[in-house]
Amino acid sequence: MSADERAPSETVDGVETDVVVPPDHGQLARQTLAYGLSGLIVPLVGMITLPIFARVFTRSQYGLLELGTTMTAVALALTDAGLTAAVLRSFYDYGADEEPERRSVMRTGLVATTTFALALAGLMTLFRGVIASRILQRPGEEDLVVLIAWSLVALNTWRFVSEVMRVRLLAFNYLATTLLAASITTVVGVVGVLALDWRVNGLFLAAIIGNGIAAAYGVSVVRSSLVGRFSGSHLRRMLAFGLPLVPATLASWALALVDRIILVRLGSLAQVGEYAIANRLASLLTIGMTAFLFALTPFLFAIYSEDPDQERAARARTLTYLTFVLALGGLVLTLFAHELLSVIAPRFVSAYKAVGPLMLGMLAYGLVALLATGIALARSTGRGALLTVLAAGINIGLNFALIPPFGIVGAAFATTVGYGFLAIGYYLLSQHVYPTPYEPKKALLTVAAACAFGALGAVPLGPEAIAVLVKLAAIVGFVAVIWLTGTMRQAEFSELRRFLFGMIPGRFARA
Repeated sequence: MSADERAPSETVDGVETDVVVPPDHGQLARQTLAYGLSGLIVPLVGMITLPIFARVFTRSQYGLLELGTTMTAVALALTDAGLTAAVLRSFYDYGADEEPERRSVMRTGLVATTTFALALAGLMTLFRGVIASRILQRPGEEDLVVLIAWSLVALNTWRFVSEVMRVRLLAFNYLATTLLAASITTVVGVVGVLALDWRVNGLFLAAIIGNGIAAAYGVSVVRSSLVGRFSGSHLRRMLAFGLPLVPATLASWALALVDRIILVRLGSLAQVGEYAIANRLASLLTIGMTAFLFALTPFLFAIYSEDPDQERAARARTLTYLTFVLALGGLVLTLFAHELLSVIAPRFVSAYKAVGPLMLGMLAYGLVALLATGIALARSTGRGALLTVLAAGINIGLNFALIPPFGIVGAAFATTVGYGFLAIGYYLLSQHVYPTPYEPKKALLTVAAACAFGALGAVPLGPEAIAVLVKLAAIVGFVAVIWLTGTMRQAEFSELRRFLFGMIPGRFARA
């Protein structure tokens, strides 16, 4: 990171600590670029390893890998206890001149979440036999459960220190940490699977090694932010904010991952493996979304601390832009899912049928993440959690209803309906607790146009050359509809272009 990009620092109580200042739009763009590269790493690694593992693993083994990953996500929701979100919120309760309190918030959060992670890893190890037979549906996989349990500790630490980097606006250190974890985990995992016959167990052993090294690096980077005192009062305040998010996080897990559990019970591990491939492709849509939202949240909080009205206006415009970008990206991936899977995972090519509905679900998920900012600013996390639980209930019910007749496509539609309900609920709640001048009609028209053109992805279009031309024409048609209806005007396209060029070093950053 160049000198002009590095966060300013000052010495407080003998400790040099980065000072957080409200970023300008250029800084937001550069940080989004860093988070974009960070977000690109995991899906890119997934796409690189997908053809390797899709040829080495059977569908059942791939399904077992997906269930293990699902278990990790649930465990992380429990060990986090809402503390990463609470740290972000509590950090901004104090000004730049109250650095000792800011450091105390971060130290308290790290100690608490690490304690939770160690306790849960111990419990999973103790009950490894029950977990293997009841959840993984594979008695005898106790060693795999133990590896999953202790990979959780390293991953939990890495996740927390990465959040500290995000709060401190150290986006490029965040990128380095992600790159370190992904590269080591991938190299060790691929070598173990191909050369040492480690199979699924080897991938979680690789995760322990890679995430552990990344966590150690992360702690060294933000160590000055973690030297504060542990505070019981801070912990109580953060848990009061964060614990209501745990049911919401678990419900979010249910929205995103419970379909795997239901699939393995109503179908087979092979179907879980096929569905996992569809999700790997759909996850490409989350690259830019995750990056942008990671950079946007502290940016909006910083604006809010100076000018709440300006924050509302910025967030309102963001809804229109985010909907367009996600809809366009989802449309491209939906239309060309069959062609992509034919190249990278030919044994799983029928998974393309589930990609379209999953893309729509990812779009709704991205809007939920943005709408949640207003709810967080109003400290109404409890009601947001209730909405998430309701959405999860709808999703689970639809999974049981749709998976038997429609398989993985039914699971994908259940996920989309759940996220759609949550997006509408979050919009209504956010407007109630913290009114914002959103333009919902523009968002709805954008989604409708994307769905209409995206339907071509599930229709046979004849020879491959003709099919490709029709799909390219559909993408052009979507953009034309957005333009002709005034959903995105010239000024809005220009602002979006300036933001995107702002992520490029040199003269484009000054465009």
